[in-house]
Parts: sequence; C-alpha cells; structure tokens
Amino acid sequence: MDEILFLCTGNTCRSPMAEGLFRAHGGEEKTGLQAASAGLFTQDGLPASPNALVAAAELGADLSAHRSSMLTAEHARAAHYLVCMTGAHYDRVCELFPDCESKLFTLLPSDIPDPFGGDLETYRRAALQIDQGVQSVIERLSK
Repeated sequence: MDEILFLCTGNTCRSPMAEGLFRAHGGEEKTGLQAASAGLFTQDGLPASPNALVAAAELGADLSAHRSSMLTAEHARAAHYLVCMTGAHYDRVCELFPDCESKLFTLLPSDIPDPFGGDLETYRRAALQIDQGVQSVIERLSK
C-alpha cells in the first residue's frame, strides 16, 4: 500500500495528530494510502505529547501507540505523498530531498502553529486545524 507521510518538527504533536485523524476519518480505506508520520528534527521513539493525546482523542483519534520517527531519505522517497504542517517544513524537505518536491504539499494554505509546550487549548486549536486539513486531503484523494 502506498503511504501518505505527515511531517512536522518533532513528530510528537502535529504530524501524529494528522496521522491519527487520517485513520480516524477512514482515510486509509477511502484513499488506499497508509498513514504514517515523521519529524524533521527529532529522535526516534518519543511518545506523542500528553496534550496531543487528549486533543486528538476528543476528535476520535488514538495516539497512544505513537512513537516518533526521524524523516530519512529512504522514507521520503518511498512515500507517495509528503504532507507538511508549515511552509518552512516544505522548504526544508525540498532542500534535503529535491527529488521529492512533486509529491510534497502543505496540509493547509496557512501554517499550523506548533503547539509544543502549550496548554490543552493550544493543542485543541491545532487539532481542529489539522482535522480540517486532513478531511480536505481525504476528500481530494479518495478513490
């Protein structure tokens, strides 16, 4: 199955929420794409942040099994789509993997601010933005 890879900075907040919400909305079945996520500046094995767990759960996504993963060249090239949370992420991925630009896009036209370190309301705002973008992606990519 082809993969849609959601990207953010640390892979503990935004991209895991996007991955989880994609699954929660039936995105894998509707698009034929397997959801995954990775970070541009992280270490492997970190759990999703506690507030991301709560905010995503309120929208129907379970992030309890999530563990962070650093974006590698192999993973970037293997993915069918790469979905960034900000324009800066987009630019960085283009810089690192210029051959992947044709399958790269941002989740929304505007940046989704990093909620890391914020309170639950900050995470809820980010989760709602991500949810909107994810539902739009599912609609666009549905078979």
